[in-house]
Amino acid sequence: MEENRRKLYKQVMRYSAIGLEMGFSVAIGAAIGYYLDRFFDTGPWLTLIFLILGAVAGFRSLFSLMKEIAKTQRKK
Repeated sequence: MEENRRKLYKQVMRYSAIGLEMGFSVAIGAAIGYYLDRFFDTGPWLTLIFLILGAVAGFRSLFSLMKEIAKTQRKK
């Protein structure tokens, strides 16, 4: 019973971290792009590029979690 509860808590913590990972990766990408735009005076281009790269990084993290979940489901 206690082991099942620990597994459940571990899964809930991992799933709740998905939103944070997505948000932080997009925000960090946008911030890096913004500061590079200010440094190089390039307008919104680097902000947009790094925003997209941050979103790609967030989705990559999401897909790796999905693969991990599928692998554990196959083991059961």
